Amino acid sequence: MSKNDPKNTVFHKYDVEASIDEIENAETHSTFKYGFTILSNPKNVRLNIDGITKMTGDSKERDEILAKDENEVPKILSVIYQELFPTFFLLSKSLNVSCPPHQIGGMGAGNISETNEIEESSAPEEITESIDESDTPDIMQPNA
Repeated sequence: MSKNDPKNTVFHKYDVEASIDEIENAETHSTFKYGFTILSNPKNVRLNIDGITKMTGDSKERDEILAKDENEVPKILSVIYQELFPTFFLLSKSLNVSCPPHQIGGMGAGNISETNEIEESSAPEEITESIDESDTPDIMQPNA
């Protein structure tokens, strides 16, 4: 957090740097090194996760997951980001900052404020439960 504005926790945009490199390609699997860096705008927070993933299957299946989606993002990056999102969520909450979007294509969608609102019910619910005393055992108090 910025020392100048310690209460700035709502960001209008996140800038994302994503990378993926193939480090091994065998007949039945491929291994990739990935990295995601999420920078808040204003640039007060930087979240970074790097790792390695192994994808198994024939070459046709692997080519399919490496293809780009409608946002020109390789599908494998979207799949990895979905697996990492809970970690990004926990990191952002522990830093008391806004959470990054839950989809990689939604990066920078911005202007989502997080508020905790309690929904009011128009009529309170009343729950009644009849208890048959023969079903409940007597609890004896120890001698005091």
